[in-house]
Parts: sequence; C-alpha cells; structure tokens
Amino acid sequence: MKIMMGILYFLHLAGFTVWLGSMLLLAILLLAMRKNLGEWNSKPLFLLTASLVKWVLNGAALVVLASGVGLVQTLGLTTGNKPFYVSFMEQTGGMTILLFIVLMTWFSNRASKKLREDKNQAPGAFPKLLARYSAALSVFLILGVSVLLVVSFRVL
Repeated sequence: MKIMMGILYFLHLAGFTVWLGSMLLLAILLLAMRKNLGEWNSKPLFLLTASLVKWVLNGAALVVLASGVGLVQTLGLTTGNKPFYVSFMEQTGGMTILLFIVLMTWFSNRASKKLREDKNQAPGAFPKLLARYSAALSVFLILGVSVLLVVSFRVL
C-alpha cells in the first residue's frame, strides 16, 4: 500500500511538473513567435507546438488526473470532511485538467486544420490564431499555478 501510494505521488508530481513546465515553455515560444512574425515563418513551429500540446501536455495531464484520482482513493478522501486544499485540488485542478484536454485538443486540431487547408489565408489570420492559442494556453497556465499555490500554502 505504501509503495503504491509513493508511486502514485511520484507520478502525480512528475506529471504536474511536465504539464506546467511544458505549458510555460510553449507560452514563451508562442510569445516569441508573435514578436517575430515578420522576420521568420512561424507556421511550421506553430504546427509543432500544437502537436506537442496534443501529445505531451495531454499525456502529462492524463497522468496527473489518473494519479490524483488514485491518491484520493488510496488515502480514503472520497467521503467525509476534507481539508480545503484537497477539495480545491480535486475540484479546481480536476476541472482545469479536463477542460485543458478537451479545449486545447479541439483548438489544436482546428488551428492545424486551418493552417494546412488555407494556403492563401488573409494576412491577419495567422497572427489572430496565434494570439488566441497563446491566450488559451496562458489561461490554463495561470489556473495550474493557482492550484499549485493553494496546495502549497496548505500549512498556513
């Protein structure tokens, strides 16, 4: 039981670190793309970013979600009076991850399809798409950091 809990805890922390760190890295990359739109072609890099979100970030998010559910079950925190940070982590963190997986997968597929189909796009279409994508990624980054802060200050 103790070994299983240790493995689940490790997977939870490792998955969360990969998820949050990758989001931060990709948000910085998208910001650099937006600033250098005129100097270099950002579309192949954006397609790579969308692919990374679909495979790496969604995979890490699923690991966090599954290990979190396993930890809650193992610790017996499914019923009764839970501490605030556990409820916050369960509800806000779980909803953030589920929304991230659904919305960012949908948005990545939609953006990739638009970029691959429309070879003759309007000049302002790609910057607008890039701005929306980076804004969505930044919102999820802020939500992830807020869950981390609430859980980190559980001692206070």
